[in-house]
Amino acid sequence: MRKLILKLASFPTIRNVVIMLRLHVLANWWLRRFPVVKTLPGTDIRYRARRLDSLCLSVMMFDRSALYSTSGLPVNIRTFADLGCNVGYFTCWLCQQAKGKELRGLMVDANPEVIDDARWHVETNGWREIHVLQGFVGNSSPEREAEFFVNASTVFSTAVPPEQAKGLNSSWKRVTVPCVCIEQNWQKKFGDTPCDLLKLDIEGSELDFLRNETGFLRRVQTILIEWHKWRVSLSEIEQFLIQHGFVISKILHEEQGLGTAIFVRNCE
Repeated sequence: MRKLILKLASFPTIRNVVIMLRLHVLANWWLRRFPVVKTLPGTDIRYRARRLDSLCLSVMMFDRSALYSTSGLPVNIRTFADLGCNVGYFTCWLCQQAKGKELRGLMVDANPEVIDDARWHVETNGWREIHVLQGFVGNSSPEREAEFFVNASTVFSTAVPPEQAKGLNSSWKRVTVPCVCIEQNWQKKFGDTPCDLLKLDIEGSELDFLRNETGFLRRVQTILIEWHKWRVSLSEIEQFLIQHGFVISKILHEEQGLGTAIFVRNCE
């Protein structure tokens, strides 16, 4: 069964059919009972998948190396903030690149359905200086809670769903989540330590976060950002970040609905 699920996860067309026929419910039930647990090559870092979308993500990130590259990232990363951490695979990948050096950082996601797996990765791998927080980031209102929309595929969950999702069909579920201030939590855990890398993948809320967390932005050296075109353009993000001392370093990839880019602090 595990091999079958892993094989199906390799084909996007088959994945779509599986979701349409709700066979993913059966796959998720199986994976919760029998998670896929593997070790990253050349390390002792363990990761697991307990959902079909997590399994697909792990195949793309770890088996195919199709999502992230060290190109353009700081050479000696010691601190990071992973916003939109999902189940925690980016942090696993980042710790793999650190080659045994201990990292310090925050992992944050608003989706309550992925937090247990994020914490499992931290606890299982003994990352004592990495902390997992559940909540919504970049909220400008004084409210302590915010609405969040959980998708059947956790990688699409967002605070600002696309227009076609607002009817809340069976793929979406509205929940209320706590709001998290990154600057306050960073100071609490790490004091005035700079943040070497900010990874920002929060499904359309990227510019909202940047505008409302300028205090934290001042301590960031490099930003790895995924922007979502139905919500914000790269030019809008670039214009804002230039005003705060960053320049675009590299566009890693771009497609119809989204793209990924690296911004670095301008030292001139």
